[in-house]
Amino acid sequence: GHAMPIDERTRAEAQVLARRYPVPRAALLPMLHLVQSAEGYVSEDGIALCAEVLDITKAEVASVSTFYTMYKREQVGDWLLSVCTNPTCQIAGGQAIYDDYVKALGGHHDAEAGVTVEHAECLGICGDAPVVQVNYEMYGRLSHADGMGLLDAAKKGEPPVALSGITPPTFREVERELSGIDDGVDAQLAEAAALQQAMANPPAWRSGETFLPAPNEGLMIDQTAGGTGGAA
Repeated sequence: GHAMPIDERTRAEAQVLARRYPVPRAALLPMLHLVQSAEGYVSEDGIALCAEVLDITKAEVASVSTFYTMYKREQVGDWLLSVCTNPTCQIAGGQAIYDDYVKALGGHHDAEAGVTVEHAECLGICGDAPVVQVNYEMYGRLSHADGMGLLDAAKKGEPPVALSGITPPTFREVERELSGIDDGVDAQLAEAAALQQAMANPPAWRSGETFLPAPNEGLMIDQTAGGTGGAA
């Protein structure tokens, strides 16, 4: 369904995140996780909120949210299954698991089941191929039956214990954790940021700096010293 307009709590928490940084736009990455924890993805309303709080353009926010794979531009269910389909996992059965997930769900996202499936790039534990993540927790050495069992467990809202020893929380809970909003260090960070802002030479967003570690100049956004930053 359509996301509701951003709620007041999320608006207030976005302001809290912005105050943690001497240069507010540095808060964009945690703020996008905060938006996902509220909306289930980076919604248009979420982009507008970030732009407003950080005084940057919606185009700048959108370009960052599409660059990093952890930010989703379409609704995600409670359970995000990321299947590694790079060569080692692909050969070990990852592709077949992925294909059967999509078949079983009738697509990449089943809103009713609360499950979303995506391809993942190498997750760095090739020795445990094939690997599937549920909300970024790893499961490895999966037989085809294991893989399908993981999907069934997610549909029931009861994923098993992962290799980390953790049982994954829901996508929105994970996103809230990644935003850092509940990490209990807010007052110290806000105080440090205010002190830095008050210095004779406060930190500035220098021209040419960018969030995007991209070799392709076309992806970069010109950041002017004034911090307004034109966006194509």
